[in-house]
Amino acid sequence: MQRASYSFMSDQNVLLAGEEGKMMGDKETTLSNVPQLPMGAAKPHYGSQPITSPQRFQERDVSPPATPSQRLLDSESQPQYASYPLSDKPGSWEPAAGAASDPFWIPYPLRPWFWIPFFVLLVLMAIGLEIALHFRWPANGHTGDDVSLWHYVYTLPPSFAAMILVALWAWTDIEIKKMQPYIELLHGDSPPQRSLLLDYTRSNNFIVWTQAARNKHYLVVLTTLMVLLTLSFQPLASALLIVRNTWWQLPDMTVHNLAHIGLNQGTNFQDLTSFLAAAGFASANVQYGLDNPPFISGPYTVAPFELPTNIPINGTTLFVNTTALKSDPGCQLGQVNMSSNGDGSWTNSISISGCSLNWVVNHTAELIFGIFASLLVECPAYILAGVNATNCNTSTPQFSPVAFWIFQYEPTVAASATICFPSFSLFDVEISYDLAAKNVTSVTELRSFTSTSNFSSAAGNITGPPLNGHAYNGIEFNLSNPDPFILARQAAIQLQLPGAVVQTATTSSAGLQGSFTSSSFVQLSTTVYRTYLTLLAQQVYFVQASGELNTIQVKSIVQRVFLSDVSVHLLAIAMLLLVFFGTIAQLFHRFDRRHLHLRHEPGTIASAVSIGGQTGMGQLLAGRQDQRGMDEVLANKKFRIDPITMKIIMEGEDGYEFAASPRNRRKSVFAAIQSANKRFSRAPM
Repeated sequence: MQRASYSFMSDQNVLLAGEEGKMMGDKETTLSNVPQLPMGAAKPHYGSQPITSPQRFQERDVSPPATPSQRLLDSESQPQYASYPLSDKPGSWEPAAGAASDPFWIPYPLRPWFWIPFFVLLVLMAIGLEIALHFRWPANGHTGDDVSLWHYVYTLPPSFAAMILVALWAWTDIEIKKMQPYIELLHGDSPPQRSLLLDYTRSNNFIVWTQAARNKHYLVVLTTLMVLLTLSFQPLASALLIVRNTWWQLPDMTVHNLAHIGLNQGTNFQDLTSFLAAAGFASANVQYGLDNPPFISGPYTVAPFELPTNIPINGTTLFVNTTALKSDPGCQLGQVNMSSNGDGSWTNSISISGCSLNWVVNHTAELIFGIFASLLVECPAYILAGVNATNCNTSTPQFSPVAFWIFQYEPTVAASATICFPSFSLFDVEISYDLAAKNVTSVTELRSFTSTSNFSSAAGNITGPPLNGHAYNGIEFNLSNPDPFILARQAAIQLQLPGAVVQTATTSSAGLQGSFTSSSFVQLSTTVYRTYLTLLAQQVYFVQASGELNTIQVKSIVQRVFLSDVSVHLLAIAMLLLVFFGTIAQLFHRFDRRHLHLRHEPGTIASAVSIGGQTGMGQLLAGRQDQRGMDEVLANKKFRIDPITMKIIMEGEDGYEFAASPRNRRKSVFAAIQSANKRFSRAPM
């Protein structure tokens, strides 16, 4: 009579044969001949074929009970049935026949189709940023500002992209940390502090890497440090686009010329109103430091043109090709010969180029000054307040040289005379005009102005008769029947200009007496007279233009969006570092978990129960809620995980020796490389 038997493998009762594993019988044996079996036992099978039962290992038919501490029978009064393995010597574990092909769970961030494209994207982004910085963005940038809504529109996308990259790597890091206790159990002989009680996900990333380093979990250290590195992505991405004030050329514009070169002898010329206004401004300009009026820069008087109004004003400069008149006062120091007349008066004389000038001053004031036209070939002969001009031509006094003279009695008798020979030149020029300051900032002479130059249609009466290229001195005038008011304006002009020279010398650091000693009246006279001539030229040598168009270039300081050099370099370096160390972490983690075949995602309560609920560890922890109690009951114990059933096995339980062996445990990434090299380089037996 055969003995019926049963076991608790995989929660199924299986009837096995005798010690040789087979049972002979006739298929036609009736069930009535089968003896009564105890509750839970499987019905015996009689036949020539062996019974197929689930196997955990290929080299043995049975395995240790799935619940080592469970009682074998529900009641001690029931008979027991045993099964016997083929061999008493346990073999090393190997996966069951179908285990390798069964699907097992791997986190998405650890799958090649996830992390390889992720790292490739990071490399492409880093290269793209450097290329954009080098070839395009520094050249011209893009229109933008730092105050409008558009500023946030174009600066937020880099921040969002950085957030996505940070989130993807943080996901990778959290999955590696969640799997670390299982990998530790897979390696074998793991204490509870490094496996069952380990949870890296609940610690702050700034300190958790130190705990992982103490546990020698270097991949966790590496991935955590990379998480800290990715924290720089968002601030660097936010600073990636910056707004700079950029010198930018706007589209060319066409404007009308307001005036061009030509002799203007209108009403204001005849009554000396324009001359008097120019003298007043020149005097105030020197004494009070006023800015030049529009279209005047230094000695240049530029042909005025229409200013555009539909463009930004601040920081905008116009570049125009036009015409300009350059005034030259031609002042030089004259040597004064002084002779006392005994009655307190003094006779003064100067002589330049064969033309002499004599004048007498009376002791009616301590300081006496004036200006007159005299000397050289076209000097008027006149007597005014004791001043005589001799040996000069008197036909054209308006073109004669002029003399600024100053005489003082106190503290010592001294005299100074500055002789000026006014002239002008005409040029084609390129100017820059500051639209905000409303003035010319620079003048570049291109060529001399001729009859073939642009805007030369009215210049014939300046280069030809009646001027023939001569400059008005603005001091003497060829007047016919002037009224008293015109004569008063002429006298005011002749007093304002030398008065400005004296006032400027008095307020200078050298003072009036020092100006006599240093002969600085020449420079002061030159400044005053040149300002006067340039203002006068705007009224006398330019006439109104009609219908003349001129093309101008417009450049302005505008706000443009650029890539920040520092942010681009730092962000690209951070991305490449993440790619390099992240690839290392992925490859070595793949090697670490090669025998870890989880059938479900860990982390849930159901997952914890499925791998440890019906184990010795589960019974130890049953009823213990406080952390201290769990630490005490698990202390000094070691654990492994069965790579087939994924059950946690405690040291001393059946099946512990069949779980993963600690001898294959990888001590470091370098040890893994060395062991792999030895395995593949070993000579065949």
